[in-house]
Amino acid sequence: MEPGQLGLSALAAACREETNKFLRREAFTDSFCFELFRRAICDQVQPAWETILSQYRGMVLAWVRRHPAGATTGEEDDYWVNRTFERFWRAVEPEHFGSFRGVADLLTYLKTCAHSVLLDEVRARKAAQVETLPESGEEGEDPPDARAVALGGLVGRELWAAIMREVQDEGERTVTYLSFALDLKPQEIQERHPSLYPAVADVYRIKRNVIDRLRRSAAIRDFLG
Repeated sequence: MEPGQLGLSALAAACREETNKFLRREAFTDSFCFELFRRAICDQVQPAWETILSQYRGMVLAWVRRHPAGATTGEEDDYWVNRTFERFWRAVEPEHFGSFRGVADLLTYLKTCAHSVLLDEVRARKAAQVETLPESGEEGEDPPDARAVALGGLVGRELWAAIMREVQDEGERTVTYLSFALDLKPQEIQERHPSLYPAVADVYRIKRNVIDRLRRSAAIRDFLG
């Protein structure tokens, strides 16, 4: 039976079975899992979304734990799972679902969301550290608010400089800047620069490669402490 003709419980069971086949390195199809994502995103079927959360929770946690920032945050597992899927849900709009060619593309972007929320957490904690600096009361010193702003900017520039040293060409620099500095979606990046990225999938691929390189970078790990 075609995936679109199945009820939700049968569809979820078929998705799990095909995923298990993939893990056993057997022949599989991703059509059932792709239909599950389609119902959650395009039809906004809440039980389909809950099934996806259950199905891919472990995968998200594995990505978080392998990221250099994952071990430094001290947050509970559900915190990262919820934030990752919230980011994914906001970013993947129904009208852009067709740009994904299959479940592999969707999971690639889900992984990008997991890494993005970790980087956001690093930035937020650096800013919080700056805001808690004590006042010295010395005459002529910047007021605490001004000092916090200045040091917060310095932290951001240092992190950004470390990230920029890891990118390799114009395509990576553009994706990195527009994704992390301007928070643009892959579809928006592709529409702005079609000569660099003929398809939205190119943006996803480049962003994934950059984030994987940042995860392996000794300089980034040093920055994160």
